[in-house]
Amino acid sequence: MANNKIKCNNGTFVGKETDELIIWKGIPYATQPVGKLRWQKALPAADDDGEYDATKPGHIPIGLANDSMGTAEFGEDCLVLNVYCNTKCTDLKKPVMVWIHGGGFCAESQASPLYDLANISKQCPDILFVSIDYRLGFLGFMNFERVPGGENFKEAGNLGLLDQLEALRWIQKNIAAFGGDPDNVTIFGESAGSASVTFLPLIDGSEGLFKKIIAQSANIAYCDTMEHGIHVTQNFLTAAGCQSMDELMALTTEQLIEAYAKASVIDANSLLGAANFPLLDGVTLPEDRADMYGMWGDEKRAKFDLVLGSNMDEIRYFIPLQGGEEGFTDTLKWIAKRDRALLNEQEKAMYDKFMGSLASESELSRLEQYCNDINFRAGNTNMAIRHSAAGGNTYMYFINKPVATPYLGVMHAAEIPYLFDTPSEDPMGSGKIIGNEECEFRHVVKEMWTNFARTGNPSTDKYEWKKFSGDDRQTMVFDDSIGMQKDIFGRREDLMMSWAERLGNGSSKRVC
Repeated sequence: MANNKIKCNNGTFVGKETDELIIWKGIPYATQPVGKLRWQKALPAADDDGEYDATKPGHIPIGLANDSMGTAEFGEDCLVLNVYCNTKCTDLKKPVMVWIHGGGFCAESQASPLYDLANISKQCPDILFVSIDYRLGFLGFMNFERVPGGENFKEAGNLGLLDQLEALRWIQKNIAAFGGDPDNVTIFGESAGSASVTFLPLIDGSEGLFKKIIAQSANIAYCDTMEHGIHVTQNFLTAAGCQSMDELMALTTEQLIEAYAKASVIDANSLLGAANFPLLDGVTLPEDRADMYGMWGDEKRAKFDLVLGSNMDEIRYFIPLQGGEEGFTDTLKWIAKRDRALLNEQEKAMYDKFMGSLASESELSRLEQYCNDINFRAGNTNMAIRHSAAGGNTYMYFINKPVATPYLGVMHAAEIPYLFDTPSEDPMGSGKIIGNEECEFRHVVKEMWTNFARTGNPSTDKYEWKKFSGDDRQTMVFDDSIGMQKDIFGRREDLMMSWAERLGNGSSKRVC
């Protein structure tokens, strides 16, 4: 399949061929949520016999900042996807890998150079890669139940997730025309994208849209209560100068963008700033976090093959966002103090035991490890134990190498420049590119991720990746050497399992 003109149900799209790749950009996968469809569930893309240019990015979701490096503009008509096809492989049923970008559900886009899938597509010609955009923040995750007229917007709490499902439905309908196998779809993502791929299997209507999941760092802990959603909505109403849904619907796109920026400042009092997380609305997601963990232990979810894991220094990603190490330390202290205040007496004893196990380390190190575990590892381990016990094929990883920069360590998202061979600049502003050194990890991570997409098993000829179980907790560790280790944290994350499940991730709990 080397044709750059592909007929889909909603039009014929003409991509650009270069360097043995054909790339289609900005293909609409849904009816765009504009006008009367603002804050409504995405509708399927209407059938269309027209021919359209697909060589430039579409509009990107309105968010905290435009990360497209000048290649795209904000727009409400942002429900678009890109397709990357390597012409060296002419198979007509290629495994399909669908990338869902991160950004705390309030920022970033597939137009970011960090998420360019061209290089991994060049190196893995037998895989068809797709990346998607979805509504973010105040357009994607809102609770309007106390806003006059809000009763007509009951699905607004998780529109970004519903957008992703609509993209996957479009892929099922059209990807064969690009040479992809609709029966072999892997969804993968990092941060908010990782949380997304752990939410999607729990949503009605996701059946049959994908078979395999790779969750890089985040998980179902990344959600908020409807009560917290009211707080976020009120901030947005204040910033927009609106009091009703009619007034919100009357805002121009430019006014929306301005209100988004103002509300972000009002709400910026935690690691994740103005993050609008998916909401426990009882419509798209359950009302209780514990129910989601239970769902990951049932027969329905056991049918999915699952890779998940975390990085050594996840939380250090937020040092620049806190203005440096002093502000970062203060924020971690606040998170830990607030978490402990929400615990019962038995949990307080387990919290103290956790901190006591790290008594020989500095206060900052103890706080970092607590926040790493509560935000990333406890949820992942909880899911993995349940999924494997239900008979699911579960594979856990832990990245301790390569080191990005000394003060950030193996931070959140550190693996992405290696996986995609894309540039990432030091967020402290030095301009230094991180994650570009030559190392075995760069090649192995690609091979393992794509092997998993091909077969459901991430092992390579050199490295056998053993399945995870709650008994031995086999984990693929990427360090100076690469290989399997058992129970790498001595089950310390189990100490916080009960409140991690109940409270979600600590950095989402802002002052309300």
